[in-house]
Amino acid sequence: MKIKEIILYTNSLDGISNFYFDVLELPIIQENNEKISFKAGTSILTFNQSSEYEFPYYHFAFNITENKIEQALQWLKNKAVTINQINGIDHYYDESWNCHSIYFYDPLGNIVEFIARHAIPEIERGVFNSQDIKNISEIGLPIEDVQQASEILQKKYNVGVYKSSNNVFAPLGNEEGLFILSGLNRNWAGSNKKVKVFPLIVDIYNNIERNDNFELSIHYSRNTIALTGSILEKVSLFLMN
Repeated sequence: MKIKEIILYTNSLDGISNFYFDVLELPIIQENNEKISFKAGTSILTFNQSSEYEFPYYHFAFNITENKIEQALQWLKNKAVTINQINGIDHYYDESWNCHSIYFYDPLGNIVEFIARHAIPEIERGVFNSQDIKNISEIGLPIEDVQQASEILQKKYNVGVYKSSNNVFAPLGNEEGLFILSGLNRNWAGSNKKVKVFPLIVDIYNNIERNDNFELSIHYSRNTIALTGSILEKVSLFLMN
């Protein structure tokens, strides 16, 4: 599975370009008074201005060049980005996923992750730079009923569980792109922030098991979470109380 674009919402666009363009050095591909979009490797990161929710925040991850985790950490520190440690460690190793992760906040309070997946071995030389940001590989999806949402996505759109899942956490996809389905009674990893539902849109390319070039958009609203595919099907996953 590959994530084509994530569209997130913010109360203000002020300061976003300073961080993603000036600090992370992601090219701006569109900018106006209502939105700004950045090229993140093969993916697009878009922020839309909205007053529907107060101070929305999200979790998403960028795949980075696998053999440059130490360089990526130093690159961020040189740019005065504060690292969110896990158990006192700047780059956390997850044995079950065989990856290293670096977590930090952007100016909007989003939980951003650089992740080096050792199942995708790469030997690239030279110092770390923005070209080592390969793509958006994870987007957090807060879900009231994780199991129900997981079953719907797996059955209808042919995405499988990555590694393992439970009633409060279900990663769906593969190393190139993952939906991180999370229950609401926990914090996002690498942060002290509770998992909360905020509106977002995710566009993905269909996973490689299918022959067609199916694309899927996930739309969150205040009361529903719906999936819209290229055949214009819509599936309501749950209603918030």
